[in-house]
Amino acid sequence: MTVTIQQRSWWNPRGLAGAQRNGVAGAEEGLIAPAEMMFLTVQEVADLLRVSPGTVRAWAAKGEGPPSIRFGKQIRYRPEKVEEWVQEQERARRA
Repeated sequence: MTVTIQQRSWWNPRGLAGAQRNGVAGAEEGLIAPAEMMFLTVQEVADLLRVSPGTVRAWAAKGEGPPSIRFGKQIRYRPEKVEEWVQEQERARRA
């Protein structure tokens, strides 16, 4: 699996590029339009953070790591919540 990283938005793993990609007038660069709202899988979060999927699953089981959502047995992540979590980690390291 290949994860494409956008210039302005690292959490946009599928290469969506706002208005250029989906034709939505007024959409900002790098944002996901409502029609393309997506959730990241454990594998995609692991790829973005460069950790193993087992680590991501362990975080979810312990209530640690990026906030997750369960759909039955499936664990999913909102891209913006993963980005916020990373920023929180950066701030905590600087404090």
